[in-house]
Amino acid sequence: MLQKILKIYRDRRNQVLVTERIGIKGMTCRHCVQTIKKALLTKTGVKHVMIDLKNGVATVTYDSNQTDVPSLHQIIVRKGYFPGPVAEAA
Repeated sequence: MLQKILKIYRDRRNQVLVTERIGIKGMTCRHCVQTIKKALLTKTGVKHVMIDLKNGVATVTYDSNQTDVPSLHQIIVRKGYFPGPVAEAA
């Protein structure tokens, strides 16, 4: 039991959490949002995902030691959507 606690502590201590905003095109409904969110959360290192359907933006918090933005983009593409930069408000 103590070994498990120490491993969790070491893992958390070495985390480098990063939050990125990813533009996503092709989403039309809440089902699209849930599909992308579920897929991103299965990736090792992804801690939190929030998706704004109206603006087409995913905010993803992840451990940069375990994953990166290109990997997140690949997951989104595999689900049939189009990741890219966040569109700037006019």
